[in-house]
Amino acid sequence: MLRIIITCVFTTVFYFNCHAQITPPGMGKANTASWFAIGVQQDLNNERTIHSETYFGLGRISNPDTYNLVQKQSLYVLNEEVSHHFKKNWQYSVAVSYRSQSKYQSTSPYELDVPKYRQEVRLYTRFDYINTFKKINYSISYRPELRFFYNPNFSSSTENTQFRSRFRGKTTVNINSLKTHKIIATAEALFSTSRTNDWSKFEYKEARFCLYYSVILPVQKVTLNLGYMHNIIGKFSSSPVHYLAFDIVVKNPFKR
Repeated sequence: MLRIIITCVFTTVFYFNCHAQITPPGMGKANTASWFAIGVQQDLNNERTIHSETYFGLGRISNPDTYNLVQKQSLYVLNEEVSHHFKKNWQYSVAVSYRSQSKYQSTSPYELDVPKYRQEVRLYTRFDYINTFKKINYSISYRPELRFFYNPNFSSSTENTQFRSRFRGKTTVNINSLKTHKIIATAEALFSTSRTNDWSKFEYKEARFCLYYSVILPVQKVTLNLGYMHNIIGKFSSSPVHYLAFDIVVKNPFKR
C-alpha cells in the first residue's frame, strides 16, 4: 500500500488546459475491459477560468476465464463536472454522475445476476495543485466522493452508501513543437468505507495506472485519446484487469 501512495504522489498531473482525456472507471473483476467515451468541454467565462465538461461513456468486460474485452456490457456513465481555475497553481471542481452497472454471477457461465444491474448517483469534488516544468505539465489531485447505490427500481441496495478518497498523480509530456501530440501518464490510489448496516473500516481498495497517447486536431477543435489502464483490485497479489480505452473530446462547440 505504501508503494502505491508513493507512486501516486510522485507521478504528477498535467495542467487543465491540456486536459481532454476521459480515463476509464473501474468495472470490477475481469481479465480485460474496454472503454469508450465522448465528451464536450466548454469555457463558461471570457477569462477561461471556469469550464464545464460533460461526457457519456460505456464500458464492456470479458468473463473471468476469457480475454474478449468487448464480450459483455458492463457500465453506462453520464457525467457533468464544472472546474474553476481560481489561482495560478490551484483549481477545484464539483461534479455529479449517474452510472448503471450490470451485475454478473461469479461462477461459470457468468450470467446476469439478480438484480441484473445496480444504479449509482455520485457526487464528488476535486482539488488540484497544477504547475509546468519545460515540456511537462503536472499536478497532484485529491478527489473525495460520495456514492449512493440503488436497485433497478431505485430502492436502496445492500451496500447503499460509500465514501471514497482518490489520490492521483498525472503528467503530460508534449512531443511536438505545436503541442498537439502528447504522452499522458497517471497513477491513482483509492481508499473507501462503505455502509450496509454500519460503516466498514476505511482502507485501501485498488490502484489504477494509465498510459495515453493524445492527438489534438486544432481546426476541428477535437482531441482523440487512445490509452491503456492497468487496474489492480485489492493487494498486489490480486489479478489485474487490463483496459483498452478510446475517447473523443470536443472543445467549445458553442463558442461564437
